[in-house]
Amino acid sequence: MATANLPSPRAVLLLLAPIAFAVAIVACGSSASDSTDPGEATEAATSTSSADAEDVAEDSDDTEDADQTTTSATETTEAAAEESEVVPVLYDGSFANSIQPIFADRCASCHSPGGPGTTHWVLETVDDISVRHELLSLIIQSGRMPPWPAGGDSPAFHEDRSLSAGQVQAVLDWSADGAPLDVSTDTPIEPTTEVIGLDNPDLLLTPANPYAGSTEVTDDYRCQVYDPQLPEGGWITDYEFIPDQTEVVHHAIGYMVPAAARARAETQDGQDGKPGWQCYGSSGLGEDELFIGWAPGQLPSEMPEGTGLWLEPGAFIVVQIHYHYETEAPADLSALAINVAGEDEIAAAGGRLDDIVVTEYIAPAEIPCADGETGPLCDRDAAYAAAIERYGEEGVRADVFLRLCGASVEDFAGMTDGRASASCHLPAGLMGGTGEIISVLGHEHEIGDWFKMTLNPGRPDEQVLLDIPDWDFDWQYNYRPVDKIVIDADDVVLIECGWDRNRRDPDLEPAYILWADGTNDEMCFATISTRPVS
Repeated sequence: MATANLPSPRAVLLLLAPIAFAVAIVACGSSASDSTDPGEATEAATSTSSADAEDVAEDSDDTEDADQTTTSATETTEAAAEESEVVPVLYDGSFANSIQPIFADRCASCHSPGGPGTTHWVLETVDDISVRHELLSLIIQSGRMPPWPAGGDSPAFHEDRSLSAGQVQAVLDWSADGAPLDVSTDTPIEPTTEVIGLDNPDLLLTPANPYAGSTEVTDDYRCQVYDPQLPEGGWITDYEFIPDQTEVVHHAIGYMVPAAARARAETQDGQDGKPGWQCYGSSGLGEDELFIGWAPGQLPSEMPEGTGLWLEPGAFIVVQIHYHYETEAPADLSALAINVAGEDEIAAAGGRLDDIVVTEYIAPAEIPCADGETGPLCDRDAAYAAAIERYGEEGVRADVFLRLCGASVEDFAGMTDGRASASCHLPAGLMGGTGEIISVLGHEHEIGDWFKMTLNPGRPDEQVLLDIPDWDFDWQYNYRPVDKIVIDADDVVLIECGWDRNRRDPDLEPAYILWADGTNDEMCFATISTRPVS
């Protein structure tokens, strides 16, 4: 693993000044689930045929190789049993006592009417479980549902939907027992937490016109204005990005743009005959502040009480959407739902909410071709030039992030067994965000293998902030720590990423992979959202 030395304060400031971070997702606390594809494995749950269950598990995630999509039931249960030594017996023969609470606590908030998972499976009554018990058992065995990528080294997070080894085994035992019921099939399954999604948001924003790109531009970054029309300004307290054409929307970023840049946005809008404007890198307006975002699995975000994101008087929002086109380019009209603090909420906070600060942390992404792979793009210079041709300098930050982290291409030259990794130590104070951590997030693309972020590595107060041992592009959460964690100006954050070329589409031309804007390129990125320490 290439581990960079801590850059000097001057080096950090010089490198950060021109950077428009071209990445998916930032945000604050979250209380909901995926608005796009909440686990394609559950899509098959609309069928009652258990005979097709193995095919469902194999096809559940079309963003990775088939051999990467599903962890076998044996591996899942054996790993859990090994960790806890003895898997507790939780199934006592009663559905009401042993099984119903699991589905109410871990599944209903997403799959109850109104939740995002209802496009794949609606969970209203006991009958919805019993008629599909074999298929549901397989999906739970696979580890695909309920999705929770955070690993055991992570701190405790809110909204943890993972199942314990005992809970998994309880569902398996009940299903193997013939799925007996001791309650009526029309018994409601009531979620123990709120149904996911913003309920009756204050504003539902869309651009003036839908955008349709072209398959000739596989990775298209398009910016459009989403105008909240708040002439007096306002505090955004919650938001939810709602993708329209989920098969092509790869990620989205929201920028706050001051009123002074409105004329510039209007000039760029539609210059190429299509709504909005092309915008690799950032918004392309020169004046913007990245403040919200979305990627697959992202949860609608609700800020902690007394906090918010301040939108200046007359300011507007520009949303940059990364469209990834393969076989079609449908017209998209994705929406942004937001809640704005009312007078009573602002008064209760003493006239002003606490500003949330979102800080980005970066490591390089350099993945050489594996031994046995050949082709012109296996040359790093050729791959870099090809990326520049596609996205321009704003969309290719590989060299910038090498310099930021004090690394070089040579550090990765020996990583030719198909796996690569990178890391970077960054000073929290100079990166710009200190205070109480309200959420953390990691981001890679489709060949990501694992992710880890650590506060003050090697010091007595070392603490892992996020550990994702098996990266899954479809589930990129903002994780909210249960316990109070404060990040100070003299702290250091270590971000680490690993990649596996076996997860790459085998039909793609062999190529050196580096940090760039394309879906088939890679990133190593994190955010830490903080509020002032109270």
